[in-house]
Amino acid sequence: MKTFNKILMGLASTVVLLSGCSDFEDLNNDPTKVDKEKVRTHYLLNKSIVDAQQNPHIAERIFVYSWKTAARFERRAGMAVGTNYDSYNSDYLGVDFGVGWFNDVNLAINLSRERLESGEAFSFEHNVLQMSRIWRAYLISELTDCFGPVTIENKYDEVIEYKDQKTIYEFILSELKDAQSQLDPDADMSEIKSAGTDPFYAGDVSKWVKYANSLRLRYAMRLSEVEPEMARKEFEDAASTGNFIKTLSETAEVQEVDSWSGLAGVMSRGWNAQPISVTLNNMMIGLGGIDFQVPTELEGKVNLKDARSYLGLELTKHLTTNTNDPAAGFFFDALPSKIDPRATVLFHIPGYDDGNVFFPNIQLADEAALFDPETKEEKDKNGNQYMVLKTKYTWNTWVTGKWDEKGTLSARLISETENYPSLSKQYRIHVMSRVWFAPWETYFLLAEAAHYGWNVPGSLKENYEAGIAANFEYHGVTQFLDAYLNSQEYNRVGTSVAIGHTAEAQPYTVEYVDGYTGEKKTRTYNYPKNSIYRNGAYNNDVLTKIITQKYLAQMPWLPLEAWSDHRRLGLPFFENPAVEVSYNPSAHEVALTTSNYMECKWEFYAERFMYPSSMEVNSKDNYNKAVELLGGDNKVATPLWWTNRK
Repeated sequence: MKTFNKILMGLASTVVLLSGCSDFEDLNNDPTKVDKEKVRTHYLLNKSIVDAQQNPHIAERIFVYSWKTAARFERRAGMAVGTNYDSYNSDYLGVDFGVGWFNDVNLAINLSRERLESGEAFSFEHNVLQMSRIWRAYLISELTDCFGPVTIENKYDEVIEYKDQKTIYEFILSELKDAQSQLDPDADMSEIKSAGTDPFYAGDVSKWVKYANSLRLRYAMRLSEVEPEMARKEFEDAASTGNFIKTLSETAEVQEVDSWSGLAGVMSRGWNAQPISVTLNNMMIGLGGIDFQVPTELEGKVNLKDARSYLGLELTKHLTTNTNDPAAGFFFDALPSKIDPRATVLFHIPGYDDGNVFFPNIQLADEAALFDPETKEEKDKNGNQYMVLKTKYTWNTWVTGKWDEKGTLSARLISETENYPSLSKQYRIHVMSRVWFAPWETYFLLAEAAHYGWNVPGSLKENYEAGIAANFEYHGVTQFLDAYLNSQEYNRVGTSVAIGHTAEAQPYTVEYVDGYTGEKKTRTYNYPKNSIYRNGAYNNDVLTKIITQKYLAQMPWLPLEAWSDHRRLGLPFFENPAVEVSYNPSAHEVALTTSNYMECKWEFYAERFMYPSSMEVNSKDNYNKAVELLGGDNKVATPLWWTNRK
């Protein structure tokens, strides 16, 4: 049997040493002294899963700054404007993080196989091998969906070549199908349960089967644009099992713990306010026709206004209008009377500390001063402030991006995070379980497949509504479900909930107030044209509804999946960042200019992470091979194979 004192980094072709696993506490000084009889492969699998939760260092850089901004799950610029985080990518694609997680699970796979072949396997070894293959398939997908071509296997003393994404996805789907079919529900998994080394399912093999089949649905659907026939066949094969994640009790999730480890809350850093994005806000306001749920202690203290008939205070000298956000340039001086009921579970009301949703690291909103656009001063010669906005008990957000002078004039409003609804406390304090795959995703995938005419269990309507129901149950808002499912009211981007209601929203007259003169005015409200999807003619067709609901349900746990859906379909509608100054594509910024900001074009959105410069310097051959297989330059704007935009 080969010694396993080293594993190839694979992605960077560097030898690494094992350390940090509880089985290997005596090996830190000399890993060559591993006693293979004492090593438990389930500890290796556990280490890979736990570390992939992302400790606070890498979570802030990848999950928050990169995935969440690419998916528009928060207002921060980041990937929303094409920022290339070279040092973050270097960390992520290194042995301490992504490659390390990959190496650990590969060692579990290789060691399990060797034991099974030699007859030295433990009773649980066969199942650990299959669980590890399933988890490795996920990890490969995570890396390839971020960067592009990667390696798919590694062995102790061999360099494994980079593979193109078609090969990678064929491997992922094949591995998932074979691994789940080989899981043995009768094997004794008591050691796994007692050791606590399966953070997903505590050794429950039947749930691993469901997880694998749901992943098969996810990755088959990923190919819908580039290999539709392959996608259909693979999807229908997985769907025919009927054995996938359907209930919250089957969710693939890992409990967070207050620590500096992979189990720390992935969104827990106190200085990351994570305010609501314009994408989410426009999607949630009015959607479902559900009344804004005013807390009892705020009754009589807050002002509710219909955001469909009233836009707020127009402040175009201070707030950017160089964007295709349909509500740009306005300050909403109230709470919206209708909003998706999940909004106030996910985000706090500015200025209100309810002890549950409000995260105390963010100050309580009260008011914000604007600067005089003529003198650029906050106060006049008599000491009077130019203009003060009451931000307490209001509901606002504004596009990220290049605000130029308007950013300075409105800095007290747009730069102070207390003025925004920001991410709920429960996601910040290590008390939640990080969700990796939930039943709502299964149902929305089945609904999308049914929309394409694929053979799946349940009707399109049944699966669509089951996906919403599962997410409402998760957030504890099921009392609103029936009214929500039947609502034909449009949100700010022209989408309604009821699956049978596909009439397109039409422009209409809306009221507002000139924020400088106090004069009441009207204007035409025009819904945005998402021209990267069906030439911008549809905001309320069936697929838009499905992906809108899937997007909302994935918030906040699955930004990478939401980003992948947008890269695949152009859904949901992503507004353009502010373009008071044109961007510079040569510096890896999006291709927005002061003349094209009302359009939607693929080049306005980040497509991938760049391979880090350290890889180009230290592993030139692998770097060249990866870029060759990518089929384009190592740029943020180069699309991945499965987007079908080569």
